[in-house]
Amino acid sequence: MFLLADKEALMDTPQNPVSYLELHTQDTARARAFYGELLGWKGKEEETPAGPYTMFEGLLAGLTANRDSVPTGWLTYVNVDDVARVTKRARDLGANVLRDCIAIPEGTFSVVRDPTGAVLGLFQKK
Repeated sequence: MFLLADKEALMDTPQNPVSYLELHTQDTARARAFYGELLGWKGKEEETPAGPYTMFEGLLAGLTANRDSVPTGWLTYVNVDDVARVTKRARDLGANVLRDCIAIPEGTFSVVRDPTGAVLGLFQKK
């Protein structure tokens, strides 16, 4: 940790907009075992309205079965101040909204596919 002498120095400090990582996969059991063996991650499965979901204990990461046209792979969620506004703006700019503004206890999220085909999660903290 470091102290910043002034606001200008703060403006030059890189900020991390990533809030969460989520693996979408067709084989959740195999993925859970793989990351457990590879990185020592311990997964805890929970039931959600959308189906089973695995949280990796002590990490801001989880895994779920593929759904809503989200492709297999790691999905990065970035923090935004107003998820509804940013999701609408993404749509206006040509993005395809795969999951539109879903509220969970921690906040609200959406998932968009940009005009180039890349998938991005948007997250607004509660």
